Amino acid sequence: MKLTVFGATGKTGKEIVRQALALGHEVTVVARDPAKLGEAASKVRVVQGDATDTQVAEQAVAGADAVLSVLGHVRGSPPDVLSKSVSNIVGAMKKENVRRLVVLTNVAARDSSDRPGLYNRLLLGLLTLFRGQMARDTAQEAKIISQSELNWTIVRANLLTDGLLTETYHVGEFDRKAGTRVSRANVAAFMIACATENKYIRAKPLISQ
Repeated sequence: MKLTVFGATGKTGKEIVRQALALGHEVTVVARDPAKLGEAASKVRVVQGDATDTQVAEQAVAGADAVLSVLGHVRGSPPDVLSKSVSNIVGAMKKENVRRLVVLTNVAARDSSDRPGLYNRLLLGLLTLFRGQMARDTAQEAKIISQSELNWTIVRANLLTDGLLTETYHVGEFDRKAGTRVSRANVAAFMIACATENKYIRAKPLISQ
């Protein structure tokens, strides 16, 4: 398949690109600094820029079978970077008639079915207290996605680790059974599976070890 990846220079994004290429997919990435892609730069189609630029988003998604986004807040990014970027991505996908969108976010993207355990409630409280603007931007990002007519999946995760790809992880609701950690490699594998196998359409699964 032809996959477009936003956030490809981050740790999780690099893992998605690595796994997607290994599976034989054609990959387009969006990067402000293509040098950060490392060896993958010569194996992918690179669109230079970022998703806050409407033209960059449109160029990146054109011809894609599915779009994956692992964008996040980094030092110096605007407080609304997620909601602004995903608004451009959704608009570009509609314009280019691309339907499948898989986005990684965190538990600040709430769902009416959420019933977190005590520890996860504590983590969510700390996120809201110390990263309030980021949490609000994350919630707005999820709202824009869920109100779109796309075939979307919002993948939620708590604490990401650099652990190995095991393909043994829990996917389900944000409830007392949900863990607090998951490896980026497993998240990448799950997101690719969602994109290529049409899993969890219009759902907000939480992934954990």
